[in-house]
Amino acid sequence: MKRIVLLFFIVALVSSCVSIKERVYVQDDKSSVDTNYPILNKEYKISTQDILYVKVRSLDNTSFESSSTIQLGNPDLLFYLNGYSVNKNGSLVLPIIGNVFVLGKTLDEIKNSIQEKVALYYKDAVVEVQTAGVKISVLGEVNRPGKFTFYQNQVTIFDALASSGDLTSLANRKNVKLIRHHNNSVETHQFDLTNVELFTSEFYILQPNDVIYIEPLRAKSWGLGETGWQTLQIFLSTLSSTFLIINFFNN
Repeated sequence: MKRIVLLFFIVALVSSCVSIKERVYVQDDKSSVDTNYPILNKEYKISTQDILYVKVRSLDNTSFESSSTIQLGNPDLLFYLNGYSVNKNGSLVLPIIGNVFVLGKTLDEIKNSIQEKVALYYKDAVVEVQTAGVKISVLGEVNRPGKFTFYQNQVTIFDALASSGDLTSLANRKNVKLIRHHNNSVETHQFDLTNVELFTSEFYILQPNDVIYIEPLRAKSWGLGETGWQTLQIFLSTLSSTFLIINFFNN
């Protein structure tokens, strides 16, 4: 009986402890050497779920924009209510100039398309096109899961993790799932946060509406402690309760 209890304790202790190596990001054998990693930065292409901020100004003071109060109140709400949504045909419907096809185009391409149409009505017009921020959802083994909006041109995976309060100690850093929506399809990808090649992968720079899901390690799924000390406490508590129950029925 004692051998069985001791064996169970050793197995539980070893299997539930999370090593330091499993908690370290972007591990590199050449950590002592400065290294340059070229970033693969793919320009985001607009999909049917996007809402764009479009602003046109000309020298004759004629202008139109999706919201004249875009910096007041809740920016996300104002973008939703006053921004220009991409319709099911992949177009924006803008005042005066009408339909502009934007599906699958980058922001620069859309800006140029609008500029060409605006030139027919306004002289020396200046066109500005932006997305309604970069919205990223982070779920799973993080300290503050939720949906985050970044008002910047590029968002990295570490920006998203920092906003969510970083990963918990029981997060599986080697098997992170990325869910990416594109028009009427959903793509799923998996990558390793401990692998230094992350810097050169297409997942280092996130795209709007990406969802990051962090899986738990096996220790978490077993319901054991995060550290050896926590596991010992849980084990001793369970063992004590078991002996009390056995003693109660024996008496």
